[in-house]
Amino acid sequence: MKDPRKFDFTDRKNEFTTGENEFTVRKYEFTARELNLSLADFVEKLPGGREETEAFAQDISQVIIDAQTFIQAKAAYRLLTQTSLVGNILKLEDRDLHIGKILSKELQHTEKTAVFVCTAGDQIEKLYRTYLKQGDSLSAFFADLLGTIAVEKTLELLYQKLEQTFLSLGMHTGQAFSPGDCGWPLAEQAALFSLLPENCCGIGLNQSMLMLPQKSLSGIIPLGKNLKRGKHQCSVCSSYNCPYRN
Repeated sequence: MKDPRKFDFTDRKNEFTTGENEFTVRKYEFTARELNLSLADFVEKLPGGREETEAFAQDISQVIIDAQTFIQAKAAYRLLTQTSLVGNILKLEDRDLHIGKILSKELQHTEKTAVFVCTAGDQIEKLYRTYLKQGDSLSAFFADLLGTIAVEKTLELLYQKLEQTFLSLGMHTGQAFSPGDCGWPLAEQAALFSLLPENCCGIGLNQSMLMLPQKSLSGIIPLGKNLKRGKHQCSVCSSYNCPYRN
């Protein structure tokens, strides 16, 4: 259930506050230039890799140019310092996240937790639909893929912000995980979102617990002195449709 407390946002401090229990949600906005979108980003995404990217280089480049004014990249996180693992439950202050057996093992060295959301915005979806109305299904495909790339690069920029903030404390970021990953039920999105102000970064949930805009990500980023980022452990995960699976 959504926390009934009222949140106030102060642009100058970039903070949300609630009554006597003040806490901070750091929010960032990134330009398309900061995302540094390029042909190289498509090499790992397209089945044909570099060869396919080069074959459609002109089409992809035009989509990247068209998308510059459509991408509205935003990210936010709330740092939760009271973090503990009890069995398969990650306890974050006044919320319990039932993350499952696999993630409880992955997060055992977590000291603090950043609950995050990020998005490429809803305008990139409008660009996709515009291409379709024009009968340009190829450009629509590349626009959809570009939206995925944009939100992933937004998360990468958020990682950099966290590293800059906590490295001086000797802390590092671990791998981000989202509801739906590694046995963490998608239904847990509701509990996760309850830790953030409503409509944070313009992101909401539908009845199926899917995010709107579609090109959005949510989850947790663990922080700790003995953590490091690594690749997703696909061998221990049953999410066969995951885009990160290799």
